[in-house]
Amino acid sequence: MRKTRSEKPVPVIVPMSLGRAGSAVRDGIVDSLTTLTRIEREIVVLVRSAVSSTLGAAGTISNELVIVVRDVVAGAVHATEQVGTGLIASSKSIAKGVMLGVHEVGGDIATAAAETLRTVIRHAAAVGADVSSVARGAVDGIVEATAETGGNVGRIATAAVRSAIKAAGEVGTDTARTVTDVLAGAVRGIKGVRSATVRKAAKAPGKKAAKKAVKAAGKKAAKKATRRTVKK
Repeated sequence: MRKTRSEKPVPVIVPMSLGRAGSAVRDGIVDSLTTLTRIEREIVVLVRSAVSSTLGAAGTISNELVIVVRDVVAGAVHATEQVGTGLIASSKSIAKGVMLGVHEVGGDIATAAAETLRTVIRHAAAVGADVSSVARGAVDGIVEATAETGGNVGRIATAAVRSAIKAAGEVGTDTARTVTDVLAGAVRGIKGVRSATVRKAAKAPGKKAAKKAVKAAGKKAAKKATRRTVKK
């Protein structure tokens, strides 16, 4: 008869009991995260209210949309810097609040998404923040708000990504590449958005820069030729 092997008992892992220092760290982190979550929720509410009330009071929403979005986003960014929550942590809430506010008054969601991304990316670059993380947070907020309001997530996400990459391209070619890589992962799996679309949008800033360089070189050569003619 074959001897059956006795199964080894599974070791029971007992949670380590926390001392005074460990308990203090745990409670501090829980309190901080709870506070941060509350702040992020309040940012969404405040931004949404500011956008909807300002646009609602305007005569023509389409004419004021870009100006209002830019102003509200800039104000929210400055506030997050002052209270210390940081742009990376708050970009999602700011973008979500803008989208909800614009939807409330029947404004152009795609335009609002584009302007929101342009503004947060410019501010991120100006203060030396991680542009790709800020862009990722903003896109997440835009997608989340669009889904909640029953909008076309694929169309809005595509418009948002293109705007983000274009704005990043104005900061620098390397920044555009980094933002492209991050956003390609962010939108992967969203219905109606293809990674190829993201890559294609990434090439635009480079092409634009190349065209400017060629144009500038042409003007410079023309000026030199004119000067030579005058001297003769």
